[in-house]
Amino acid sequence: MMIDSALRDEVIQRLIAVSDAKFVAADIRSETSLRQDLDISSLTLVALAADLEEELGINIDDTVLGRIQTIGDLFKAIENSKPRQETR
Repeated sequence: MMIDSALRDEVIQRLIAVSDAKFVAADIRSETSLRQDLDISSLTLVALAADLEEELGINIDDTVLGRIQTIGDLFKAIENSKPRQETR
């Protein structure tokens, strides 16, 4: 899955919305740290990832999720995610 610019912008807007830091989208780079720069907790990141998984029909591996440090890492995790398996 390749991330298009609309999805990229949406993810950045969500991160800014849950961040206590005062950033605008133009300030965000792929090397922007989720924890240090945006002050996003691990719990908030897990909740955001769960929302994205649901909306995009993907599954981000928990070990990958645990290693996400930057915005670029998050986008890479989304790009490398597997389609969600339907469970019935």
